[in-house]
Amino acid sequence: MPAVLHEVTLVAALPALSASVAVGPPLVDLLFDQPAATDANLVFGANYIAPRDDVTVLATLPLPVVAIKFIPPARAELLAELPALTVSTLLLRPSVPLDVAGASLPGVVFSGEVRYYSRTQRPTVGQTAHPWQVARQTEDGATQGQQDAGATPAGWAAFWRRTLGAPQGIEHRLPPVLAAAPEQRGVRYQGATRLQDSTWFAHQDATRFEAARRGLFQNAGPLRDATRFRHQDGDRTKRAGRVSRWQSAVLVVRGQGSDFQTARPQLKGWRGWYQEAVPPPPGISRWVVPEPPVPQPCYTPSPHLLFAALAATDGHLLFLCENHITPPPPDGEPVVVPVRRVYFVINNVTLFRVSDGAPVPVFNLSLSLDASSWAWGFDAVLPAKAEALVAGSASGPVELVASVNGTSFRVLAESISRERIFGDASIRISGRGRNAVLAAPYAPVMTFSNTEGRTARQLMDDVLTVNGIPLGWAVDWGLTDWNVPANAFAQQGSWIDALTAIVGAAGGYLIPHPSAQSIRVRHRYPVAPWEWSTVTPDFVLPVDAVARESLRWLEKPAYNRVFVSGQDVGVLGQVTRAGTAGEVLAPMVVDPLITEAAAARQRGIAVLADTGHQLEVSLRLPVLAETGIIEPGAFVEYQDGSVTRLGIVRATKVEAGMPEVWQTLGVQAYA
Repeated sequence: MPAVLHEVTLVAALPALSASVAVGPPLVDLLFDQPAATDANLVFGANYIAPRDDVTVLATLPLPVVAIKFIPPARAELLAELPALTVSTLLLRPSVPLDVAGASLPGVVFSGEVRYYSRTQRPTVGQTAHPWQVARQTEDGATQGQQDAGATPAGWAAFWRRTLGAPQGIEHRLPPVLAAAPEQRGVRYQGATRLQDSTWFAHQDATRFEAARRGLFQNAGPLRDATRFRHQDGDRTKRAGRVSRWQSAVLVVRGQGSDFQTARPQLKGWRGWYQEAVPPPPGISRWVVPEPPVPQPCYTPSPHLLFAALAATDGHLLFLCENHITPPPPDGEPVVVPVRRVYFVINNVTLFRVSDGAPVPVFNLSLSLDASSWAWGFDAVLPAKAEALVAGSASGPVELVASVNGTSFRVLAESISRERIFGDASIRISGRGRNAVLAAPYAPVMTFSNTEGRTARQLMDDVLTVNGIPLGWAVDWGLTDWNVPANAFAQQGSWIDALTAIVGAAGGYLIPHPSAQSIRVRHRYPVAPWEWSTVTPDFVLPVDAVARESLRWLEKPAYNRVFVSGQDVGVLGQVTRAGTAGEVLAPMVVDPLITEAAAARQRGIAVLADTGHQLEVSLRLPVLAETGIIEPGAFVEYQDGSVTRLGIVRATKVEAGMPEVWQTLGVQAYA
């Protein structure tokens, strides 16, 4: 560290203005600059010559009447007698005495400033200076412009006060002068006390005096009739008349009305939206707890076992729960949801593993399906401790059963991700329905073809086989069947790729069953939109049963004619909407499986139906007991006040986060 420069103040007392100053740096280290002595004796400072650093001293000397001038290096001369103070500059050499010749002066005390380098390393103490320092607590009070007033026995000052009955009358033209009450203070016109001499108050009610009063208005003498003086007290009796504009007031109790008065407590009942409260009667109230529903047995007792499926290759028997199968929709009769003030729904959501029936804890789950998908989508959030229950193995993902208000969904936990928040850890699983085993990555890539003539329905059965052995999947066919010549069908991919190619040729799509090994085949437009006036809806929903509704208008080209053709073999069909000129032509459709007019007509209706002015309606409603979970393909009639809209469900999403369960329907309608 560099040497530190110190500033000190030197105060010295000189008896006769003679001083010697020796300044020298202290030696810390021994520095040998000469060879060692022969006698082995060390002599310190033998040849040391102290540096002659000049020291400048600025001194102010209070002298009596003389002034001196110091001439460097060490001589002073007397100049003259001066009655005032003289400031001189003194240049001193180290160890040089100061002498004053020819003068004898009293002792001089002077102060000076000496700066020197100590050549000593000093540690940094880390002190900082701030414009603002830490305040200290003081006991001083705060000074305010307004202080609390102290209570005083003085009365209130007012221009007009309530008067008391007085035995004399008063009359004044100028501001009213009221009779003063005893011991009232602080008013403009006070009652006079008993005096021995006259007073000079301009307006003052006098009491009984022994001496005469000198004032502008004096008390009149006793009279037996009315007085005619303008400023005179009348007779003290009540029978005497008074001539005055302001008389003594009488205390009268009167009510006072204002916009805001003091409220009085009053017992009134409150009306609520959902309950009318009444005081409970005396006694003990007993709550009637409804009995829990008795679960129905899963299997119908039967002395014989009826096997409806082929024997499993692993030797295990799979029993289906008959009472938990979703009943088929009613034939011909729509499900009408009545209008109620309150809709009560008891939600029940469970999740367990198929292999051993182990329950899986779940925070919330969701299921979704649309017309473009062939499997239910699944997503759930579980606690972190449930990771071992849903973690897959080398044999494949874990199969789960999610039950939502009585409807079971068999899904595969294909993907697992983990989320951690401070104080909370959870995992998220996602997957697809059980028919995902018919697609990649679980199904192999194969080549499908027909070596002989088959129908489209038979082609689907052939696809769901391996070497002629069925896979165990049933097909619910809902299209108009048609013939496919030999070698007209060729598809490479998984089983599900071949199935979508067959039904897509005629404008159809696949609807998976939630839990069973069954696939439904439905047309995108079972009835053309211009003929929906003849359709009986599957569900009728009032506006009261819908929690949220949203509409979006779409405008698509108004095609009314399309050409549909096969590829190598087949037919060329011209499909035109009835009642139109067919002047707006849609792009031509070519598919190798359009081999008959039935296939061409169904594909043409699917193209011409998805045109014109459309509406996308989103309806959010609970999973009611009347409706259950409404799947895509169902016709829904939505009553919006005086407007009734009919549409077909294209998407369904179920969100289960206990205690609430909601389903959102995406409905396609036409304006």
